[in-house]
Parts: sequence; structure tokens; C-alpha cells
Amino acid sequence: METNCIREILNQNCDIDVRNIELFREGGNISYVVYGKDKKFFLKIIRPPFIENTLYSIDVQLYLMKNQFPVIPVVLTKNNAAYIETYIRDERMIFILYEYIEGKEPDYDNTERAGGLIGKLHRVMKNYTGELPVRDKYFFIDKYLEIMRIKKYNKVEAFKEYGEELWERIKNLPKGYCHCDLYRGNVHQDSYGILRVTDFDTSCNAFPIYDIALFCNDTNYFAFDYGGYEKTKARLEQFLKGYLKYCTLSKEEMEAFYDMIAVYHFQLQATMMEIHGYDCVDFKFFDKQYDWLIKWKEQCKVMRGL
Repeated sequence: METNCIREILNQNCDIDVRNIELFREGGNISYVVYGKDKKFFLKIIRPPFIENTLYSIDVQLYLMKNQFPVIPVVLTKNNAAYIETYIRDERMIFILYEYIEGKEPDYDNTERAGGLIGKLHRVMKNYTGELPVRDKYFFIDKYLEIMRIKKYNKVEAFKEYGEELWERIKNLPKGYCHCDLYRGNVHQDSYGILRVTDFDTSCNAFPIYDIALFCNDTNYFAFDYGGYEKTKARLEQFLKGYLKYCTLSKEEMEAFYDMIAVYHFQLQATMMEIHGYDCVDFKFFDKQYDWLIKWKEQCKVMRGL
């Protein structure tokens, strides 16, 4: 996308004097660092397939800002809107401009504080009255199986068997607000140590325990590491010291925590293949993922004493 076009749209709609624009990341959407006269901003350009979810996420962010929950602030337009809707080459786009705050994912020593932050998030969102998409079995399990069938992968039934087993254990868990992409990279720690939650694009009504599993997950996604279980358990223990000050978890949610890490392998890979195309991985990748999941399943059984 031409930066001159982006500069023109921003200058027309926002009270900033854009001097330079640098590409930050391109995936399903496109992100840029925008340099104004005196400060930097962060720009997200949302493409058509993701606009509906993004509009939900903007409402969530504005609600959280109103309730003094720490997020990266949205920069409003000249018309006091939270986003710019425009068309580029006859394609509908949404521009969202944020303040630029330098930072990184939280240090391990801040795990308890991060737990408190996410506990506050889940508590504050209990009073949210806006609409959220509902995520069900298709999103968490079946979409991945569908893609494997489209690719004619010959071991899809083995994945299905474990997927059905996982769903039976999680389907009746408490539901509520779920960020649904709350890996540690989406919790921002600035130079002053302030923690903020970012990237609300997958906000939904689903399982809050899924957020906890993603944040505390200390396994290696690609190569199974038998030490990942204990590292994850240790991080969870620290996390809960903060989280439980604001929210409670049922016995069933705690028992399903490790299942959610397996569910993550179904959900994340389906999402990544939707963004990057079904050919971004091959059958060898599926084989390795199945091997990972079976090793995880067996390790969880051992650790549970089954």
C-alpha cells in the first residue's frame, strides 16, 4: 500500500502532521509506525475479511478506556471517531490510530502483576453490554479439521478423535468475555513498568480460562519439550496470585487449563492458515503437530495421575 495515500488519509482525518510512515508488520492486516511532527503513532489498517471483528474490538477498547482500564489509547479523529473508514482501489478499509508507547512483553517477575491485570480485564468486562461474537466448537476445533480435509490430509480422523475428546471436556465450562489472543506478546510493559493489554481483534464470548492458558503457556509450539508442562505450571502459579484477587475460577476450569493448551494448537493453526493461505504448511507439519499433541496428551495424563 502506498505510503503517500496513507499520509493523505491521515492528514485529512486526524490532527497530526504526518512526516514519515514505516511498515511494521503485514499479515491479515497491515501495521505501520507513523511519525508526526513531535511524536510517533501506531497505525493498524484493517482489510475487509477482518472488519466486522475489528468493529467489535473498537467498542471493547473504548469501553475499557472509559473505565480506566490500561490499554494503548486510541487517537480519535477530527470528528471524534475511533476509526477512519475509507476505500482504497474499491476495497473497504478501516484505519485505527493509536498512541505509540515503547515496550515489551512482561518479564517473568511481573507474572503476578499480569495475572492481576487480566483478572481486572475479565472483571470489568462482566459489565460490558455491547455485542460480541460467540466462539464455538467450529472456531476452536472444527475449522482446523475442515482445512485439513480440504488439503486431503490422510490423518485428519486422528486429529478429530483428540479434538472431540478435548471439546467434551471444555464445552460446559463457564463462558464470558475472552480476549482470545492473550499470549504474552499482547500484554505490553512500558519503560515505567506499566502493563497494558493490546490487540483486541479476536474479542468474543467464549472461555475466560482460554486467556489464562495462552498467557501462561510456556511450551514450545513447534518442538515438543517435556519441560514445558512444569514451566507452564510454575508460571500459572505466579499468575493466579494476581488473577484470583479479582476473579474466581471453578474446579472444572482449573482441571481444563492444560486441555486449553492443546485446543490452542487447533485454533491458532487454523487462524494462521486462513491468514497466510492453506499452503503455508505441508503434511509434515501436520504430522509434527499430531506428534506434539499426542505427547502432550500422554504427559497430561501422567501428571494428573491417570
